[in-house]
Amino acid sequence: MRVLVLAVAVLALSACQKPADSADSTRTAKNDTGQAPSASPAASTNPLLPPERVLRSDAIGYDGFNGSDQAGTVTAKFGADSASVRQAWGGEMKDNRDQRPDAACHLLYPVRGAVTHQYAFLMAGDKLAGIDVYDAKAIAPGGGRVGMSIAEINQAYAGRTKQVANPTFEGSAFIEVAAPQAKNSQLTFETDALGTVTHWRISERGTLEASESCTR
Repeated sequence: MRVLVLAVAVLALSACQKPADSADSTRTAKNDTGQAPSASPAASTNPLLPPERVLRSDAIGYDGFNGSDQAGTVTAKFGADSASVRQAWGGEMKDNRDQRPDAACHLLYPVRGAVTHQYAFLMAGDKLAGIDVYDAKAIAPGGGRVGMSIAEINQAYAGRTKQVANPTFEGSAFIEVAAPQAKNSQLTFETDALGTVTHWRISERGTLEASESCTR
C-alpha cells in the first residue's frame, strides 16, 4: 500500500509541472552547441549592375576569344569586327573610340569592368587585334597566368621565352612566348618591377607593340 501511495504522488507532481516551451528548447539546444543562429544570406549580386560574365578559364587562345561553354570553340577570331566581338562576349560593352579619334587602335571592354577591367579587347581600326587579360582565374595557352613569377613562366614555357625590358615602367619586363608555327599570334606576359605577372596578352603578330595599351 505504501508503494502505491508513493507512485500516485509522483504522477500528481509530474502533472503539475509546465511543459518546456518549444522556443525555449530551441534556444537551449543552440546554447548547448555553441552555434549562433544562422544569418540570412546576403544578396549575391548588385541589382544596379549587370550580371558578371562567367567565362571558361581557357577562353583566350591563339586564334581569339571563346565566349561559349564549349572547349576549343572560337566565337570571335582575330580580325573580327566590333559587332562580332560584342556578340561573342554576350553582354554590354563600351569602347573608348571617342577618346582616341585619331589613334590606330581603341579599346572595347565590358561595362562591369569600366574602371578595372579584367578583359580588354584591342581593336585596330575595327578589327580584333589582341586581348589583354587581367583575370587571375584565366589560363593562357600553356598554363601561364596572372600572379606567376618570371621563373615560373620560364619553366612553363621552357625554351620558348624571350625577356624584353619594358621601357614604360622601370624594372618591369615583357616575357614573349613563341606561339605554335601554324598560329599568326603572339603570347606576351607583362611583369611588375618585382617580376610578378600583372597581365598577359595574345595578339596578332606585327599588329600591336607589346607596350601599346590602346588607352591613350
